[in-house]
Amino acid sequence: MVNVCDCFPELKSVTAAREARYRADPTKRAPEGPQSSLEVTVTSIGNLNERVACRNSGQSFIISEPKHVGGIADAPTPLEFLLSGAVGCYAAVFAFYAAKHGVAYESFEAVARTNFDVRGHMMPDAPPSGFQKVTIAIKVKSDAPAEKLAEIERLARSGCPGIATLRDPVPVETTLSIAPATRVAADAPAE
Repeated sequence: MVNVCDCFPELKSVTAAREARYRADPTKRAPEGPQSSLEVTVTSIGNLNERVACRNSGQSFIISEPKHVGGIADAPTPLEFLLSGAVGCYAAVFAFYAAKHGVAYESFEAVARTNFDVRGHMMPDAPPSGFQKVTIAIKVKSDAPAEKLAEIERLARSGCPGIATLRDPVPVETTLSIAPATRVAADAPAE
């Protein structure tokens, strides 16, 4: 079995090089500098399913709502992607700090849980529908001292962009543009 930390020598080198570039020019755009951006396009494809296209990675995937809210549940839900994205980011940042500080581990697993009241997304004057609290239980298999792993965990929790976005609310702005519908009349003659 391959240990998670087998990639750490290379990851340590990559992380050190990134840090040097970021310190040299903190205003430079990624990938050379730290100023990064994300863009996703979400297109409704029916049955409360959405196709997501990611600009940076070029990947696409489907998100689906659960059956009990009218979806067909044939893909992870949007909130599962939100939570797993934040925790996946955390796992990577944990690895960056572990590699940087020479703390090896064989495996990493994080189980994230949250609760929320969904009335807010469909009923005016309802409680807010956001996550009420996120708990993350982390299991690391390692021979490293517990205090070193605790320090890596602290650094990752404070430095992870995904966790920071969940922890610290960010402004969200929307714009709406409306185009006329192009409907074909049901009783139009076929050509």
